[in-house]
Amino acid sequence: MQDGIQQATVGWPSVKRRSLADEVTDQLRDFILTGHLRPGDRLGEAEISHRLRVSRGPVREALVRLEQEGLVVSEWHKGAAVVDLTRGDVTELATLRVALEKLAIAGACRSATEDDLAGLLDVVEQMRAASAGTDEALARLDIEFHDAVYRAAHHERLYAAWTTIRSQVALALLRRRVVNRDYPGLVVDEHAALAALIVDRDPDEAQVQIAAHIEGAYSRLLAAYDNPGQSRQESPTASA
Repeated sequence: MQDGIQQATVGWPSVKRRSLADEVTDQLRDFILTGHLRPGDRLGEAEISHRLRVSRGPVREALVRLEQEGLVVSEWHKGAAVVDLTRGDVTELATLRVALEKLAIAGACRSATEDDLAGLLDVVEQMRAASAGTDEALARLDIEFHDAVYRAAHHERLYAAWTTIRSQVALALLRRRVVNRDYPGLVVDEHAALAALIVDRDPDEAQVQIAAHIEGAYSRLLAAYDNPGQSRQESPTASA
């Protein structure tokens, strides 16, 4: 078997760890999730290529990837633009997250290793340290916490499902932290309570609290759609 593999791989090119398209994707994603590129902004291949000093091929590939992540939309004859999440989009994200995260947190309560638990508690402590800083740092740690919960569940397909919406969840957090001034005050305490339930191996209460956590967050965000002036008065970068 080993000889067969060696023969089959003769002449194969070495795998690149990071491609230029990876770098462009990361750069554009960061611009979107920090508010430097706002919902509805056009993403012209030529302009991005010029600004990032790369050819248009990696830019085109990056835009395809970001469309798959739900951060970019493409229209015939109009090109690509940063997605503008509608009220319906946010509602769908909320209901899907409740279903997925109830599974994830119950799985974490059962399957988390000591290293997993230490990682979750470390993220909470980072949140405490960042609570007096920028909302952008808290939002990044918010996503990191939930990512850690999914990893602690040790359920590969569940984690894969989460990764398909993770970027749009981060985009929703960007809008929430602009329109809801309570975000820094709530984020640390709520996540600390969730981490404690995982440490205590209490899946029933953890599922109740994760549902309340997500539903509360999205209800405050949806209120901004009912009061559009609240979300349009400030630039997303103002609180970043």
